[in-house]
Amino acid sequence: MTSQGDTNRAVIDAFFTAAGTGGDVLDFLTEDATWWVPGHWQLGGTYSKDQLGPVFEIALALMDIKPRFTINAMTAEEDRVAVDCEGDGRFADGTPYHNTYHFLFRLRDGKIAAVKEFMNTAYMSKTLTDQLARANAPA
Repeated sequence: MTSQGDTNRAVIDAFFTAAGTGGDVLDFLTEDATWWVPGHWQLGGTYSKDQLGPVFEIALALMDIKPRFTINAMTAEEDRVAVDCEGDGRFADGTPYHNTYHFLFRLRDGKIAAVKEFMNTAYMSKTLTDQLARANAPA
């Protein structure tokens, strides 16, 4: 018999696989899902599913190699899955991207209902600020 934790772990594994291969990660979210990121950088706050698409597009448009996530540890219990991972990619100008993350997912009926995403906010802020400045600089 499969436990709820095992089922939810499989959903999150599939989510990270989709994220690393260009799949539509929004398909994994409930319609009323929320996604929170720390407010210490320019895209921080809580987003609805409808708001996430543009936020993801802003960040991913700057990259020629989208982040792939290496899961270091995952714990699943009841409706929660906690993930310690690292994301690696490359910006269009050749700058490598590497950040560390901790995600807390809450699932409902086989979909992600809420996410809290923690990362190295100082690195994220500097990296995105630099990349946005380069993208908007006159040619």
